[in-house]
Amino acid sequence: MTTVVFAHGWGYDAHLWDEVMRRLADPDTAIALDFGYFGAEKLPLSCPQPVLAVGHSLGALWWLAVAPIPWRRLLMINGFPRFLADDDYPGVAGRLLARMRKRFVEAPLATLSEFQLRCGQEGPRHAMDVTRLAAGLAALAEWDARAQLSRRAHDIWAISAEHDPIVPIALSRAAFAVLPPAHVEFLPTGSHLLPLTHAPLIADRIAALK
Repeated sequence: MTTVVFAHGWGYDAHLWDEVMRRLADPDTAIALDFGYFGAEKLPLSCPQPVLAVGHSLGALWWLAVAPIPWRRLLMINGFPRFLADDDYPGVAGRLLARMRKRFVEAPLATLSEFQLRCGQEGPRHAMDVTRLAAGLAALAEWDARAQLSRRAHDIWAISAEHDPIVPIALSRAAFAVLPPAHVEFLPTGSHLLPLTHAPLIADRIAALK
């Protein structure tokens, strides 16, 4: 039996997946990891195999770059194999993330709130772990998993939103060009929080991949 293991993105927690998990035919076989941005960290080193990994934004990159849990297939939602632009990759300008990281040091709550406003919905309102959130921003600056994406292209699926304000559509199209065309969806609706706004669609895609 396949275990579905979810990893959330920066600025959110495991509850990002609540509606998706409720729509699964067998939610008891699903696990939502938590990076500890707003409470206890939940990052087991292993899970019952085989694993269908599902990641949102930074969580999708985590699966590609550093996850200790082996996976058979990966569904990337609002994801990317690298966040920042370089000479041959249309990512986000490094100066923009550097500015955000500097502002986060000076005013973490305001920076987080501004980010969530851009995403379109607020995240958890518990006390936040500034150190872990800062580490997440550092990961966005440092991790590059394009080689992993290319190497395992036939095991990876991606769903992106054409009007995502955090992950530009040009980034998504360039990054996922290495995947089989049938593995990639560009949605004309939705924003950066597809697990919240498109839970039925995501649950359907998970069912098809299991």
